Amino acid sequence: MATKPDRPSTRGEILLGRSLAACVHPVAAWRSGSKSARAQFFFGYFVAGYVLVFLALLLMTPTPTFR
Repeated sequence: MATKPDRPSTRGEILLGRSLAACVHPVAAWRSGSKSARAQFFFGYFVAGYVLVFLALLLMTPTPTFR
């Protein structure tokens, strides 16, 4: 049984909760949103994927050795 919170949630807490829910349940987030929300969802996944691939490639490159 859920209890009533002592204070209302802030916008940051709501944004964080919805973002985590979209990452855990992407199909539900896709179906429940409007067209603009779907575009933001797609763009967010695209940016996250781009950053992760860039970081992986950066970590895989050998470090230069100077002799």
